[in-house]
Amino acid sequence: MHKILYYITLFVVGFNIQSAAADMNMAVIAPRAGELKPFGDELVQGAKIAVDEVNSQGGVNGERINLVVVDDQCDDLLAVSTAQMMAVNSSLEDKINVVIGPFCHNSFGAVSDIYANAKVFQIIPTAVNSENALNKNKGLVMLVGGQERQSQDVFAFYEQNFADERLALVYDSGMRDVVDIAAALQNEFRSRGLSKNLGTFNFADYDGEYGEMADEIIGMDAGIAYILGNAEDIEALSRRLKRKNRNFVILTNRYLAGPDYAENLGSLAEGNYFVALPSLKDNPAFTETLVKIRLLGKEPEGLGVYSYSAVKLWQDIAVRNKSFQYNKLSKSLENDYYSTLWGEMVHYPRENEQNLNYGIYRIMKDGEYTQVY
Repeated sequence: MHKILYYITLFVVGFNIQSAAADMNMAVIAPRAGELKPFGDELVQGAKIAVDEVNSQGGVNGERINLVVVDDQCDDLLAVSTAQMMAVNSSLEDKINVVIGPFCHNSFGAVSDIYANAKVFQIIPTAVNSENALNKNKGLVMLVGGQERQSQDVFAFYEQNFADERLALVYDSGMRDVVDIAAALQNEFRSRGLSKNLGTFNFADYDGEYGEMADEIIGMDAGIAYILGNAEDIEALSRRLKRKNRNFVILTNRYLAGPDYAENLGSLAEGNYFVALPSLKDNPAFTETLVKIRLLGKEPEGLGVYSYSAVKLWQDIAVRNKSFQYNKLSKSLENDYYSTLWGEMVHYPRENEQNLNYGIYRIMKDGEYTQVY
């Protein structure tokens, strides 16, 4: 039976897989503690479902998968140290063949360089900053493309539902990914000659004075705000805005706001919206895969469909090339196309042809949410 190994603090316990030479090793990197743990749990669960399925069918190229679960705690230093620890394992038994992740990617450039230099194939199952991903590392696949794409979908949603309203764009200039998303949304307004409908606010300029921010946002006659930052700032500003005007519309990013956003806000969350990767369970192209998973008695939750898809994509690449060899697989990315489980095409990142749109979800009275766009 294949092993599922957990490494929480690699500095202390070291990194020794102790697997049979006939097995190949796959690491899934996801937060396993703290406010982001629910998202990490979803990613681990999806990868485990896929690995169990693959192993039950004889493995990949005749070799079973050992799944190594790594908690980088969404900490930049730990993420880099974790990557370095995995990179030094070069023996046949201990070598990591492929990494699924990470979910948090402030240190993504440094981490992906470490994997590339160690010839470890890497698939990112969730969105990442495009500029970071479009680098020299050839053994890297972005499964769903760049996260700046959400700005296009947010603008389309705004234009369809709130075109007569002014929008307040609130962001944290200390978070690189947030800055990139904010810049992309500003470009959407500017390119359509609607800059007058957009006001921008930087958390760093207010030093925690959320009430002052809320006053200025409402004072600019904004009827809707798109809030990007850390979970504490998003929640605090949302609370101030809704207390001042219960009809004010708030839009945020589900992964930035965290899984407890609606619960913490209580009734103030009702009618707010968040942006998230779409649920593939409603995608017709994913139906066959979903039925197959359910026949196994499993149900991938949330982001689990993306980690599941990442494992299956790796299987496709390795089987098609009859190899786990990094150079051969990365060369294949330059020349071949691979279908995702929802029908889009995955290609070498510099020419990624993804068209996966983000979903917009409305928070209901009971704290549940429903997709509206």
